Amino acid sequence: MPVPDETTHLVPKTGKDKAQLNTSISVVQSLFYKYWFILGLGITLVIATLYPDIGRKNGYLHSEWTIKWGAVILIFLISGLSMRIQTLAKTAMKVRLHLLIQLISLALIPLFVFGLVLFFFKVHLPLNSLLLVGVVITACTPTTISSNVVMTKNAGGNEASALMNSALGNILGIFVSPILVSTFYGPLLRAMPGGDPNQDQGRPLDISKVLTQLCLTVLVPLVIGQSIQWFFPRQVTRIKETCHFPQLSSLALLAMVLSVYSDTVYSGSFSSINTGDMVMVLVLNVVLYCVFSLLSFVLARLPLPQGVKAPLWLKNLRYSREDTIAVMYCGATKTVAMGVPLINILYQDGDAGTVGIVSTPLLMYHIEQLILGNIEIEILKRWLEKGRKEDAACLPSVHTTHEE
Repeated sequence: MPVPDETTHLVPKTGKDKAQLNTSISVVQSLFYKYWFILGLGITLVIATLYPDIGRKNGYLHSEWTIKWGAVILIFLISGLSMRIQTLAKTAMKVRLHLLIQLISLALIPLFVFGLVLFFFKVHLPLNSLLLVGVVITACTPTTISSNVVMTKNAGGNEASALMNSALGNILGIFVSPILVSTFYGPLLRAMPGGDPNQDQGRPLDISKVLTQLCLTVLVPLVIGQSIQWFFPRQVTRIKETCHFPQLSSLALLAMVLSVYSDTVYSGSFSSINTGDMVMVLVLNVVLYCVFSLLSFVLARLPLPQGVKAPLWLKNLRYSREDTIAVMYCGATKTVAMGVPLINILYQDGDAGTVGIVSTPLLMYHIEQLILGNIEIEILKRWLEKGRKEDAACLPSVHTTHEE
């Protein structure tokens, strides 16, 4: 009689057991592929905390060149290579839609958050002032490059509209975001607790320098990437499949986070932030994302109370459900890829640790928008399906009327 192997109990004995094991593995893999960036972000923060010499300025990696220039250029070169020109062309004529999204992202949201932070300063909210400045800078950045497109597609929205506005927003953001920050900077400094009310602009921002560096690190790689794709579309498609562009771009983003937080830990600037500050920013970001999403939905759909029939002119102003989903994701999301370089440039002559503190709300918002955005997907899919069923239910009555 054969002696039982000691490992026999570790091997699934039935097909059902094997199926359950395979299902469990598939679930774990799915969760990893979906949230690997958040896991990577956690690992990056641990490395920056324990070994700040790796990513700090003048450290082992010389991040002032390899990351603050190299990683940023790589991200936007990949963006240029990834944007499908044919897809952009399909939705280019939806001028009113693009105008609405950009107004929400680069006008309404920055002005609202700027006013809110001024109010917080006025009532002396017990929250680190630099974190609140970071909240304003977060609001001034354009929409994300890729995650909003992915979430729009997964929710059943208009992927082409989301892609078009990702590209448009990041190009406009090169010029609009620094101007917004420069406009808000002086009033924020004067309103800060302990700030000088007679202060004109504090340390003036050199807009031309900021724009020049953003053009070199953002716009030029974007244009080069698009040009390469235009002349060599087949070769670019093969390279995209081989090099896994989205993952490569995310790794470059993690390198930027490593650089920012290594500088902050090395300078000891985090000592001025307590747990309460972080919790308050966390909650504030959640509230702001929900408000921005709701605002985008209201402006795109112009909803009326249930039972009230919408007049024809209102129906004509409304966007389709698919476009509304694109408006919600493009309006509420904010990009780390341009936000961190912008903060680096704005504070490059100051304390390196300040960059880390000011960047914290943006990095936290990025994580929270990924989580909240994925929760929204299921809600919006159900809303979209419900709307389609309602539209389909109206069709038979229309045909019956014509037959009668």
